[in-house]
Amino acid sequence: MQSNNLFKLSPSDFKYLWEDCKHCFYQKVKFGVNLPSIGMPGVFSKMNGMLQETIMGMSLDQINPDLPAGKIEHKERFLTSIPIPKAKSCYIAGKFDILSTLADGTYAVIDFKITDPSEDKIQRFTHQLHAYKFALENPANDQPKKISKMGVVAISPAEIAFHKGHIFFRSKPHWYEIAEDMNGFFGFIDQVSNLLKGDLPKPTQDCAWCNYRSHFENNQNDTDDLPF
Repeated sequence: MQSNNLFKLSPSDFKYLWEDCKHCFYQKVKFGVNLPSIGMPGVFSKMNGMLQETIMGMSLDQINPDLPAGKIEHKERFLTSIPIPKAKSCYIAGKFDILSTLADGTYAVIDFKITDPSEDKIQRFTHQLHAYKFALENPANDQPKKISKMGVVAISPAEIAFHKGHIFFRSKPHWYEIAEDMNGFFGFIDQVSNLLKGDLPKPTQDCAWCNYRSHFENNQNDTDDLPF
């Protein structure tokens, strides 16, 4: 929601809400109209929490040999950035997944995703990772941290086995590096800023939430055609 003439942007909205529906994105950021929280199924949240607890203190190359050596020191921390150039009408506020120190004193910011590994799918998180990088390097109330590597570790069960009354899932973590492109990120933020400074976009035709709102705004009592 807008605060002190600045728009607060959540990195997690870049992959889904921004791409899915500009109308809903505008409503959330500018007016604080949040969509009902669906979130990931409880079992995946539990798996993600267990995963993060397990890898704390480990070296990145223990997770995947393509990653450099570096101790995983921070998990799920909130961050807030200074205003983003060049319009300086927006700032980042959100929660990163994993932060690891590297041998040269810089840091790697990494997101763990329980999902089927796909290069095309993973690269869609580019803006999200760049937002974390900007906020960590340009914090509003903390010490800057130089981010030299960012990417996604995708985890998807590949095998299942039963042994002595237990079920075991086997998965190979896949590492996908996100190449740094801060100019591209700043250009993307300019697009977001221009949208938020303009009029409310029209509802998206295939957005379930837009159709839901429209249904009741038009005083329709029949719920058979609702998308939920």
